[in-house]
Amino acid sequence: MRFRILGPLEVFDGTHWRGISAAKPRTLLATLLVQRDVPVPAGRLGTELWGEREPKAAANLIQQYVMRLRRELGDRQGRLLVTRPPGYQMVLADEDDVDSVAFTRLGDSGRAALAVGDAERAAGLLAEALALWRGPALADVPTAPMVEAEAARLAEQRLDILQVRVEADLACGRHAALVPELRQSVREHPLREGLWGQLMLALYRSGRQAEALDAYRELHRLLADELSIEPSAQLCDLQLRMLRGDPRLDLPEAGTGATTDTDADAEADTDTDTDAHAGPGGGADTGTRRQSRTESSRPAEGAAARAGQPSAAPRQLPAAVAGFAGRRTELRLLDKLPADASAGPGPAVCVIAGTAGAGKTTLALHWAHRATPHFPDGQLYVNLHGFAPATGPMSPGEAIRSFLEALSVPPERIPDAPEARAALLRTETAGRRLLFVLDNAADAAQVRPLLPGSAGCAVVVTSRGQLAGLAVTDGAVLLSLDVLPREEARELLAARLGTDRVAAEPEPVTELIDLCARLPLALAVTAARAAGRPGFALSAVVAELWDVRGRLEALDAGEGVSSVRAVFSWSYRRLDTATARVFRLLGLHPGRDVAAPAVAALAGLSVREAAAALTALARVHLIAEHRPGRYSFHDLLRAYATDLTAAEDTAAERTAALHRLLDHCLHSARAARRHLAPARGEVPLPPPVTGSVPRCPEGYEEAMAWFEAEHAVLLAVADAAGPAGFDGHAWQLPLAMADFLHLSGRWHDWVTTQRTAIVAARQQGDRAGTALCHCESGRAAIRMRRYEEAHRELLRALELQRGLGDLTAQADTLRTLAWSYEQQGDYRAALQRVEQVLELQRAVGNLAGQAGALNNIGWCHTHLGDHEKALARCREALRLHLAGGSPLGAAYTWETLGFIHHAMGQYAEAVDSYRRCRDGFRRFGNRYGEADALHHLGGSLRMTGDQEAARDAWHAALAILDELEHPDAGVVRELLLTTAG
Repeated sequence: MRFRILGPLEVFDGTHWRGISAAKPRTLLATLLVQRDVPVPAGRLGTELWGEREPKAAANLIQQYVMRLRRELGDRQGRLLVTRPPGYQMVLADEDDVDSVAFTRLGDSGRAALAVGDAERAAGLLAEALALWRGPALADVPTAPMVEAEAARLAEQRLDILQVRVEADLACGRHAALVPELRQSVREHPLREGLWGQLMLALYRSGRQAEALDAYRELHRLLADELSIEPSAQLCDLQLRMLRGDPRLDLPEAGTGATTDTDADAEADTDTDTDAHAGPGGGADTGTRRQSRTESSRPAEGAAARAGQPSAAPRQLPAAVAGFAGRRTELRLLDKLPADASAGPGPAVCVIAGTAGAGKTTLALHWAHRATPHFPDGQLYVNLHGFAPATGPMSPGEAIRSFLEALSVPPERIPDAPEARAALLRTETAGRRLLFVLDNAADAAQVRPLLPGSAGCAVVVTSRGQLAGLAVTDGAVLLSLDVLPREEARELLAARLGTDRVAAEPEPVTELIDLCARLPLALAVTAARAAGRPGFALSAVVAELWDVRGRLEALDAGEGVSSVRAVFSWSYRRLDTATARVFRLLGLHPGRDVAAPAVAALAGLSVREAAAALTALARVHLIAEHRPGRYSFHDLLRAYATDLTAAEDTAAERTAALHRLLDHCLHSARAARRHLAPARGEVPLPPPVTGSVPRCPEGYEEAMAWFEAEHAVLLAVADAAGPAGFDGHAWQLPLAMADFLHLSGRWHDWVTTQRTAIVAARQQGDRAGTALCHCESGRAAIRMRRYEEAHRELLRALELQRGLGDLTAQADTLRTLAWSYEQQGDYRAALQRVEQVLELQRAVGNLAGQAGALNNIGWCHTHLGDHEKALARCREALRLHLAGGSPLGAAYTWETLGFIHHAMGQYAEAVDSYRRCRDGFRRFGNRYGEADALHHLGGSLRMTGDQEAARDAWHAALAILDELEHPDAGVVRELLLTTAG
């Protein structure tokens, strides 16, 4: 069974394409197709099918529509349209069974072909993609929120692909034939500046310079009349270059791989920073790799575009809450933001202020989802945790970094200084139409650095404070959100419980609204409980809530507070004993979200039991599953859980729970780190306490993925360990995280965590641990190019290690010191240090350490011009690695040997070495190591004259680097472009 949505919705049954005759089943099928990755809850389907007029029998009607669809699709067993709690899901045999997926795949292939200079192939693939369209997406499906949003997204994607196809045709020299099509395109999309730029270029290359300049003037008048703005800087530059007759605008010769969009000929400034892949501090012991950065002079395009690949628009909005009701006045004010964003000199900013639980986030996300079509370049979201009692507010720098990473800026390009980060964010967002949702802000000072600097963007801020300063300095619209008016509170309950049930008991509903203090959070929790008991009269619900409220009044202070606590307590007291204990203990967790394995350790349960408890808590809205498998609290609920555990669990029980969590985090991080740098020495750890089962990732990629998911939690846990009295965890956990922070480019966190670790190790009185932390701090400072600071840290580590007589630790520190000298280009000083490392490793009989030192010595010798001595040292290193069973160390040494042979002009030997290096990294699962080996293998193959094999190696390297989203992809892509043809 196949489906087409790029036009009217159609189904292919193996013989012919046909539509779905009835409107409601058609809408149901469309909704399931556009959300096929996850089950769609029945409540959400009701909203899609009926909007605010959902009938009482909606659930039964949806079941009937599902049965009807299954009959029409020949799916009577429900294997295609699957019942999957909490609703239904389409499960397709092949993703390409939906034409929109094929469209995206062909589009991506076309972009990739164009990026490597194959314009003819790109044009064919992109034309094939566009040919899949038969009209507006989902043209015959009645309006529904999810369907409408998907149709808008696909329409924008179609325009993007159209422009790339035109770019490919321009590169193929079809400028004259493109003029009529482009004239029609700018009539249909008059504010799409990229199409105007392509029209200008097509006219210019067709010898019609005057018409090209007329097109610019026409666009200038149009933008001035419609939006009161000037054409973009790129188009202004294109006009000036046409006036000058710039020869770079002419069609490039075939095979150059040059692109042809309006700014494609702009010169790119390249700043390449290399650190030796196998030099001191690298090699078999540290895994330090050569890294390159290519920075474009076109900052607004983002990192992925700088690397020559399309940048996916970020879509960070959490799911909107089902059953939204009311807030009509506020929504009308928010609806003005897109127009304000386009018209103003800067971003449009709206602050939604109100008390905790007033529904600020719910309103912001509800509006943000429906406003998505106005912001085609993406939506960015961050919870600033402005009032989180356990973790404190998120720093602006941390929030900016999350945005920059979402915009495809490599982590190592993100500066340390907050002001520089804010400037880079403004650069990356310039010229884009983005929506920012800054949730739960503490104050204006936290928000101001996060604001984009140019028009086109809108920012929605939620906060318990008024943030009036943003109105004064940034022109923000202030929207004060109070508790719900009674009528809107009634609408909310009707949306959650059904209109008929609410209408049947007007007086109990009024009393329920009052007991919930008209606070949306309390109403939502109460409605969830009542919805789960459809046979209960609402008067019984009210009586039960009165009883709970009375028991809690003595514990509360402040008007209305007892009612809200009563609502929470009502849900809490209905939990079984084990689940209630999990909820309480979650108040001890210092991270901003949590997954089942950590909860299992916290509560001393199996992972299966913890997952069941989390599901039960989410079902009654005491926590929220904000990402699959990851759960977070509302601040009020976190505070409530913290109060409960303080009141109901003993101090010993709380300490034991925190100990289990800390052991889980530390031992899991240590297990994951072994896959990133297996040759690194380790501090012995006591076994985890009973009830704390660590997570043990399998292989390099799984370890990196685990760290990616958990690193923010690990940082919070490390910060909390010392104040809680666990100084050992407070310095050991940063050490366990260090290699991940290094390899992932999170160098600022690396520096910060090691400073905290040094303090904790000193407080514990562990001199060996303090020395290790100083050494790691030195490594981080080297990566940040703070060489004086690095030397101070490393010399302090050496002083402590010599006092302890720890030769192995001294060797590690000297190797790091050598890496520092090597980074500064002082290979003689580096060589002296690694020769000392070799002496120490021989003294302790560490064969792997000796091999790593010999490899580093060879690296220094080859950079000093003594290639023969370098070969001898590396061959000795290879012998030791192979004898000691260290395939990873051997892979690094083969890489150094490849470098040496290449430098000596022995290209065949270099090819053999790099192939062995590639095979070693591949067996180990080190994807970046494999890509780097392929990169250098291609260079040596090229020198042998085998151009085809060289390009094959570079293509293979590029595929891995693109998958890893690594900045080296730009370097390899440039090699392919410059050797095209």
